[in-house]
Amino acid sequence: MSITMEREGKEVLRRLGQAGYEAYFVGGCVRDKLLGRPLKDIDIATSALPEVVMRLFARTAPTGLQHGTVTVIMERHTFEVTTFRKESEYEQFRRPKEVEFISDLNEDLRRRDFTINAMALDAEGASIDPFGGADDLAAGRIRCVGNPMERFHEDALRMLRGIRFACEYGFELEADTWSGLLQHAPLLVHVAMERVSAELDKMIEGRAPDRAVRLLTESGLPRHFKQPIDWPLSGWERCPEPIERDSLAKIIGPSLRWTALFILMGMDSVRAKEAMKRLKFAGKKSDSILKLLQTNVWMEERLGTVSIPDASADSDKVGFELTAECCVTYGKSVVSDWLSLAAWRTDVLGEDRFIPLIERGREWVKRVPVDQVNELNVSGSELAEELRMKPGPWLGRLLQRLLADTARRRLPNERPALLRQAKLLAKQECD
Repeated sequence: MSITMEREGKEVLRRLGQAGYEAYFVGGCVRDKLLGRPLKDIDIATSALPEVVMRLFARTAPTGLQHGTVTVIMERHTFEVTTFRKESEYEQFRRPKEVEFISDLNEDLRRRDFTINAMALDAEGASIDPFGGADDLAAGRIRCVGNPMERFHEDALRMLRGIRFACEYGFELEADTWSGLLQHAPLLVHVAMERVSAELDKMIEGRAPDRAVRLLTESGLPRHFKQPIDWPLSGWERCPEPIERDSLAKIIGPSLRWTALFILMGMDSVRAKEAMKRLKFAGKKSDSILKLLQTNVWMEERLGTVSIPDASADSDKVGFELTAECCVTYGKSVVSDWLSLAAWRTDVLGEDRFIPLIERGREWVKRVPVDQVNELNVSGSELAEELRMKPGPWLGRLLQRLLADTARRRLPNERPALLRQAKLLAKQECD
């Protein structure tokens, strides 16, 4: 926990205490503080009502008044301060119908999902742990607060959160909690795909992505998503051998991890695109993964027909031209990322077809001078004017040919040379 964040958080507790109210650090920040892990934020629970909190602090934001939450803005950090509450019957297995403000901390902690998230710390560092969260932390155990059947029935997303916490902390799901999860899996159909996707992202991008896939497979949760996903993960009875060997954890980067998972699942870019659409992936992230999958197929196809010879000079020429062509097609940054994927496939999956590219690929990418038409030192309008031709589809084709020649270093990226080559190419097309 950053010293500044903790100091400012304790100042919030102190001011609330001086005004006659109880206030505590709660939830994930307590869990991670006890584990000695760095924190991203601190949540605070208090007996003070929202309007009181807003009156006691100079700068606040009413970020969730209907749920009793006010964001308190201190000098360097912000803190979500929420009034003790208990929740009535849940609607659509996700949200409480009503929130009742109360003055009992234990009752507030009782509504939380897992015991490791149902602890509190006061301003002096004393812990309040009515449900045995510290014991479960010590035992490496994920256990629901109270009856697992009730907790998962209240909020079906908790099933995915339970798997995520188990993977992130290297814990085991307690037997009754796991049993309740299996029985309530069909309730996931009520949870918005955006919430599902957020949990899956944290699992795949977290500390143990392979174990996350194994637990998702064993639980069968993906079969019950609101949007059916046509991917092997929803039907696997047993994960493929590379995931059993924790292969995903050996590749770094969210887009690379998802791409690697899709490859292991045997998904092409078309099926992966549909899966990501249903999982509500952000457009930029989806595009990044699709380009990596397409680059992977492109390279596999080219290496099936083009061999990079062993002789140094020939190897350099063939390898560089192949790399330059791929850079023009997908972009230098994508090809650089793909080289990490290729290295992973070689080291982890034992594939050897990419070895020549892995050994010198990054050097070849650096040597590619341009990978986009707008990097050429001549514009389409200049070409049309120079050639005295009306712009049309021919112009795009001509620019792409100039780009390909320039990327391969067959043509310098200089205006006179580009114009000369453009005239030659235009003449050849007319002839």
